[in-house]
Amino acid sequence: METNTNQTGSDQRRQVLELVTEAGELMLKNGAEVSRTQQTMEIMAKSLGVEDFHGYVLTNGIFTSIGARQDMPAQVRSVPASTVHLGRVEAINQLSRRIAAGGAGLTEAYTELERIRKMPCAPASRQVLACGVGSACFAILFGGVWQDGLVALAVGLGLQLVLLGLERWGAGKLLSRFLGAGFVALVTLLIFAAGFGANSDKAIIGALMPLVPGMALTLGIRDLIDSDFLSGVIRMLDALLTAACIALGAGLVLAVENLIKGVSL
Repeated sequence: METNTNQTGSDQRRQVLELVTEAGELMLKNGAEVSRTQQTMEIMAKSLGVEDFHGYVLTNGIFTSIGARQDMPAQVRSVPASTVHLGRVEAINQLSRRIAAGGAGLTEAYTELERIRKMPCAPASRQVLACGVGSACFAILFGGVWQDGLVALAVGLGLQLVLLGLERWGAGKLLSRFLGAGFVALVTLLIFAAGFGANSDKAIIGALMPLVPGMALTLGIRDLIDSDFLSGVIRMLDALLTAACIALGAGLVLAVENLIKGVSL
């Protein structure tokens, strides 16, 4: 009887470890910062009766274990870059609060986590509209006139369609940003060449803003402040490489335009 009881307790601890690791992986994959992910995992494990939970979270990986003995369960998860979905992060935070308050057990938590995993992203039409409107607002915010805003609106709509297409084809993040920036500069210049718009630089900058890695930069700074130096450096490097690809994509098109006009670089 004692052996069966110990076996049942061990199985439950493994299930808790699996649940907590999956929750952390889902949070990290959808844009949560390292410190929030680790704190949420620890709260969930403790609330489910596992006091000796250990977790180590990086920007692209999670290491978890229970206890310090060699026969204790452990998990390692690789977390590649994915689409940000802060709604899932908030839902997992709500789930952890319910578990801490005693409002959800292990079985219910598994069911809820599966529902969160299947939460859909915003429809493609809404993403396209948001990118276009955001581009127009940024163009005007940076000093452009309403004509520049209209150009940025049209280019932003096309940009999101291009990004969705590249994502469907499996293009990497850096390649997508490079091609997206080139698309923005090329289409904007073509529209201005047709005689519409007043400030091409304002329109280009406005349409490039949806590509800017603001979240990676912000989380990198946050991680460094929290003394998560490895994760902070990874995110900062990601932001710098993304910014470099954006600059190269747009700069290449502008350089070609200058060459065509006969202007020496």
